[in-house]
Amino acid sequence: MTKERWIVRFGRLGYAVKGIVYITVGFLAVQAALGVGGGTTDSKGAMRAIKHAPFGGASLLIVATGLMGYAAWRIASAITDAERRGDDPTKLAVRAGEALRGLVYGVLGAWALKYLLDERMERTDQAREITKRALALPAGRWIVIMTGIGVIGYAFYQLYRAASRKYLKRLDLTDAAESTKAWIEHLGLYGIAARAIVFGMIGLLIVRAGWELKASEAGGVEKSLDMIANYAVIFGIVAAGLIAFGVLQIATARYRRMRLPIAK
Repeated sequence: MTKERWIVRFGRLGYAVKGIVYITVGFLAVQAALGVGGGTTDSKGAMRAIKHAPFGGASLLIVATGLMGYAAWRIASAITDAERRGDDPTKLAVRAGEALRGLVYGVLGAWALKYLLDERMERTDQAREITKRALALPAGRWIVIMTGIGVIGYAFYQLYRAASRKYLKRLDLTDAAESTKAWIEHLGLYGIAARAIVFGMIGLLIVRAGWELKASEAGGVEKSLDMIANYAVIFGIVAAGLIAFGVLQIATARYRRMRLPIAK
């Protein structure tokens, strides 16, 4: 099998692994919303939970492999334009964003491997640390505020993506049963909207951190869920939505059209 096909296979594994991570985050949040344990956490917290589950070491190794494989596919796809997006400035920006997304997941996969070997790794809020460094820069307040506004903009785009069903564009559901198509559409709408709410709150936290010049006000998924948890009903809905988003990712692993990188 060619290396290009292996990249696609690892990319599919990566989508499935993303789904498992989101389902874990959502499941723990649902438990917290129902008052039966669990708690708010982020991707790293989800991987800690996976590590301490039965067969956790093997499971976390699969998760790490999937994340790094997903990163390899995203970066290779963006560089070679495997998705046939084109070379105009707008499409180049989209491809750059995909490569950056791949890099982020690659770093997360590397973290999972390190955590597999050393559970004593320090727990830090990455969003807070980055905000602290940004605030120390010239015009740091405005850099942070504009970053937060950008994250809020991304959240609104995700709401648009959900409402317009754009998430179905790259799925090949030709062979799927009608009931499966309906479930994927409904879970996608619900899951992407819920994730958008989480990112919208992250953006608001970053804006507040910049305005008040307090890096401690910023936070990632975990702090966002902590804030949403102040509104019990909304928290439960969002938590269940993250599970739905995870299921969508697993469906994406199965049905996404994934072109091979173009040989140069």
